[in-house]
Amino acid sequence: MLQRLSAALFKRLARIIGFLPAFVLRCLNFRVLPVYVSRIGHLALEVDCYLKEEELRLHPRYTAVLCAPAGGVANRRLLDYWSSYVRVISSPWILSVLKPITSQKILQFDVHRYASVINDTAAFPSIQKQWGDRPPLLSLKPDDVARGEQRLQELGIPAGAWLVCVHSREGEYSRQDEHIHSYRNSDIDTYVLAMAAIVERGGWCVRIGDPSMKKLSPMPNVVDYAHHLLRADWMDLFLCARCRFFLGNSSGPFLVASIFGVPVALANLLPVSTVLPYGKKDLGIPKLLRSAKEQRLLTFPEVLGSPIGNMRYAKEYQQAGIDIIDNTSEDILGLALEQLERTERRAPYTAIDEDLQTRFKALLKPGHYTYGSDSRIGRAFLRKHAELL
Repeated sequence: MLQRLSAALFKRLARIIGFLPAFVLRCLNFRVLPVYVSRIGHLALEVDCYLKEEELRLHPRYTAVLCAPAGGVANRRLLDYWSSYVRVISSPWILSVLKPITSQKILQFDVHRYASVINDTAAFPSIQKQWGDRPPLLSLKPDDVARGEQRLQELGIPAGAWLVCVHSREGEYSRQDEHIHSYRNSDIDTYVLAMAAIVERGGWCVRIGDPSMKKLSPMPNVVDYAHHLLRADWMDLFLCARCRFFLGNSSGPFLVASIFGVPVALANLLPVSTVLPYGKKDLGIPKLLRSAKEQRLLTFPEVLGSPIGNMRYAKEYQQAGIDIIDNTSEDILGLALEQLERTERRAPYTAIDEDLQTRFKALLKPGHYTYGSDSRIGRAFLRKHAELL
């Protein structure tokens, strides 16, 4: 008991002592970016949005500081890229000394509004819309290009070949909070049909992830990089930035592709309000929801016109008696082929397609996570489920 009281008192004392230097640093135009550096999606999106807002003059230009403890960063190479824009502190000793200062709210810049919001619209769609057709902030460095192209050949991919990164979220990597986010998972095998179609059209597929994931059955021109001995932080980044497009789902790696300006096609998105991905070149399709009691699919107006559209926790779906229906292999195939057509500048959209698109987007209101995004819902998915509109 005494130990706990002493620790609490020490913590409070440290906060009090840290306030004055934090206030001084704030006056000197310093800001700490409290980014979740252990999560690749947050490390990508939160810094990208902060810097784009700065370039767009949506906030003053600060001396930004990113605290990134060694060993606690999702991708060190991405951190190296950001270090050209912000001051990165990684020394455990320095971080421990500065913690009473850097943890002060008056010194922190609110990066969580970019994506970590609940029952509200994230800030990133507005920022991306204002960014428009400007080039991405990041591009691959020449040394990463050289060693990345060499590594592709070591993986069996010929020089000059085009490729698509494929990723499907599983639970093992985030097992500590899997009871919260399990609804976001999907089976990599449902992406196989799309991968086969990409290969048939002359491309290669590289499945990314980590060794805890389900192994892919061997396929021609498909590399199960998640289980390869040549995996490396810098290569993860290279693949996401080098691919023609990224085929994935609701998980952080796609955002690495996005911040390098690579189009993404995301299946199995949930909550339904997250259906529109990061940029205007992107496509998304949601999981479907079914009433367990009535044994019918919920319509999109039913979902987005109620709190169901923003449900962020697995238990909420269970308590509401809602079954979650993953996208089919055919759904993902249609999504991948549309994005492939878009990268080749030959994606045909009919008047009916545009009407379906408009009707779906009209269901997204302020307070929905991706309200205002310029990205699109997958064409084949909307045609197939037009009756749910």
